[in-house]
Amino acid sequence: MRKGSLLVILLLSALVIGGCGQSSKPTPPAEQAAPAPSAAPAQESPAPVETPVGEPEAKEEVPAAEVPVATAAPDAPAAAETPAPVVEEGGTPKLVVAAPEYNFGKVDNAETVECDFVLKNGGTGMLKIENVRASCGCTTTALPKNDIAPNEEVSLHAVLNLKGRQGPQTKAITVTSNDPETPSFQLRITGEAIASISIEPMAVQFGRVEDDNPREATVTIQSQKEGVTFKVLSAELDGLDFITHELKEVEPGKKWEMSIKTSANLPVGNHNGRFIIRTDSAERAVLWLPVSLQVIGALQIMPPVVNIRFSENDGEMEQQQLSITAGRVAEFKINEVIVPLDTIQHELIEAGPNAYRLRLSNMPRTDALEGKNIILRTNLTETPEVTIPFNIYKPRVRPMAPPVKAPAQPPAGVPDVANAPAQPATAAPAPEAAPAPAPAPEAAPAPAQQ
Repeated sequence: MRKGSLLVILLLSALVIGGCGQSSKPTPPAEQAAPAPSAAPAQESPAPVETPVGEPEAKEEVPAAEVPVATAAPDAPAAAETPAPVVEEGGTPKLVVAAPEYNFGKVDNAETVECDFVLKNGGTGMLKIENVRASCGCTTTALPKNDIAPNEEVSLHAVLNLKGRQGPQTKAITVTSNDPETPSFQLRITGEAIASISIEPMAVQFGRVEDDNPREATVTIQSQKEGVTFKVLSAELDGLDFITHELKEVEPGKKWEMSIKTSANLPVGNHNGRFIIRTDSAERAVLWLPVSLQVIGALQIMPPVVNIRFSENDGEMEQQQLSITAGRVAEFKINEVIVPLDTIQHELIEAGPNAYRLRLSNMPRTDALEGKNIILRTNLTETPEVTIPFNIYKPRVRPMAPPVKAPAQPPAGVPDVANAPAQPATAAPAPEAAPAPAPAPEAAPAPAQQ
């Protein structure tokens, strides 16, 4: 009886051990359930032992297979995708710039200013940038692409060189595109350039001046930086001999003043010139000061000079019309017009009170009128005669350089022997030199290297 009980216990232990060993293998639970009926007759209830062992194994395998499908598959590609811009056929492009003006504040004029303008296509058609033009050679631009799709943005990079500049600066950049509403869009760069040595004002403009009314102006030249000292060496005015100037050092090494005066009797007409001011400063050795004024006499004549373009062809004639109105005087009358050549035809037309038009024709385009004047005789006691000078100008023609003849190029695959040294007759027999250009396969790669 004891032997029988011991045998049953051993048999049950073997079944339990066998069931645990089979469940650890990576096989489906359906295959493990097959041996269970063979062990059932030997024992009354072996099945409850297998059930708790098999169920946890099935629960662990199901989540492991479902996790990758639920987390990574549907969501990851959707986040990485970006919709491509849609260009409508026949759509309208529109150039949009949120910030069309850039102010750089105050910057040393020895530096450069860089900025970016964001160009956006706010329309439905392809925006094509046709041209980008700066108003000054001191400004350069760079655009990475010219075609901008709808809702796309492109940065226009601009660089402004402030070297030699002073005071407030305004530079324009014109963007030309196929935008039908705004085909020409203007961008602006503004700010102030601080010079190591400044000149104020930057130009002397006397404006409209009567011929008997002299004018004066004062210009200040001074250092704008700590540690920068200078001395004005000279100041020269080009062309305007009726203007005088005087230099005076106000603060040693830091500030100078230059007084400018016109003479009492000024020549009638428009006058433009400039001072060239030289200093001993390495940072700003030369300064330019433009000077302009319009001198009005008793009468105002426009243009004040009869300009005639010289021609070497005999018989060519010129015709012009002048306007004569009141200048320094309020009322006047022209009694006579005297021309320097009898061949010149003239007609004086009274256009209104104190206003005339003078038509001139049949004026030769030669040196015959050089140094001559038209004389207007008036009813004015102080100015009985008014002269209108002739100016004969000859265009500067630069001689054209003779065309440079390009040397003849040998055919592809044939060596250039035009400048080769002469060879002795015995060193280069004709039969041996002939095969040299024959191999065509060697000459074929030449175009690929270009």
